[in-house]
Amino acid sequence: MRPLDNFINKLTQKPIFHKEFFAKMHTFKELEYVDVEDFSMLKLLGLPISKYNNYAFTLETVSTPILEGKFCIVDIETNGSKPSMDQIIEIGAVMVEKGKIVGEFSSLAKTNILPESIVQLTGITLNELAHAPSLNSVLEAFRLFIKDAVFVAHNVNFDYYFISYALEQAGFGPLLNRRLDTIDLARKCIEAPKYGLSALAEHLGIAFENHHRALCDAKATTEILLHVFHHLPNEVQTIEQLIAFSRPQQQRKKKKEKKTTTDTSL
Repeated sequence: MRPLDNFINKLTQKPIFHKEFFAKMHTFKELEYVDVEDFSMLKLLGLPISKYNNYAFTLETVSTPILEGKFCIVDIETNGSKPSMDQIIEIGAVMVEKGKIVGEFSSLAKTNILPESIVQLTGITLNELAHAPSLNSVLEAFRLFIKDAVFVAHNVNFDYYFISYALEQAGFGPLLNRRLDTIDLARKCIEAPKYGLSALAEHLGIAFENHHRALCDAKATTEILLHVFHHLPNEVQTIEQLIAFSRPQQQRKKKKEKKTTTDTSL
């Protein structure tokens, strides 16, 4: 996790005074070329920032009910596993607002490097990518699509940081969106033998046509997310409560507390 992410997380705990907020934002290298005092720019980068009063900032997600929120469910295909060496070749995304699907995004991205293993995995060919839009144009369009919605993915850190790195390299600034991992969330709410995307989709009876194609995987992940929305504990009401609930450390703490309770009762 970036130090920048840790600072943004502090906004979920309590409002931060404007002066302190801007002073700290100026210290992050990812924001070196960003006007961090431009409120609209921060929202364009994905930060759901909101004025708490005339003197402090908070995040909209702190008070937004889950079924009133915006979630962008994302999947990418790449020609390798390292953001600094490899490239995104496809982005697929589904936008959910107020619990309903309201839009989709899908595009290949041009490259002249495509290992045969990726061709076999995805079915994408080098000829298709040779005629695709440039990666920069795809990233720009994706940025305008996601805006400040919660970034959701199955194994979210891979997709999130790959896209964020690519955006930085293109000169568009990093992702600052809140993020949510459907693997972690499913483990909390769904009893299943396995939690990989295809296995979980099959377990839930979700139609799955082209695994390892970005939009198809994003659609399957969306169905998982919508399923989970109906199986949350009553105390999980806001978007930030959902994000906190999904985190693995919360799960470990719960298991530890359960074990302690059991030991005490023996």
